[in-house]
Amino acid sequence: MPALANARHEAFSQYRAKGALLDEAFERAGFVLAKGHSCRLASRPEVAERIAEIRAAMPEAEDVSPQALMASLMRIAAAGIDSDVPAVLKEARLALVDVAKIQGGLSDARRADRNDMKYDTF
Repeated sequence: MPALANARHEAFSQYRAKGALLDEAFERAGFVLAKGHSCRLASRPEVAERIAEIRAAMPEAEDVSPQALMASLMRIAAAGIDSDVPAVLKEARLALVDVAKIQGGLSDARRADRNDMKYDTF
């Protein structure tokens, strides 16, 4: 699929594909933020297809470790924590919840490894 004919739709697609939040991508693309407009644009078939195409063409992330993922989520949370926009605050909160889940999973894995070592005999 070639670039979208509408330059702002293309810019929005590029920003979303690179990980920007809906409202952030919407504003960066030159739109005036209004309730629901960014969501409506993202759900347009041609825009959604373009975002998926750009993401598919992106090289795989080199570091997909849990620590790198938690660092990315913490950056999202830090960027949104001081916002007055409820949707941005919600995204920041959800990022923190995801970090806690990952940390819990790592803790459980370490605990299981320790338990396995107790019963290993050489």
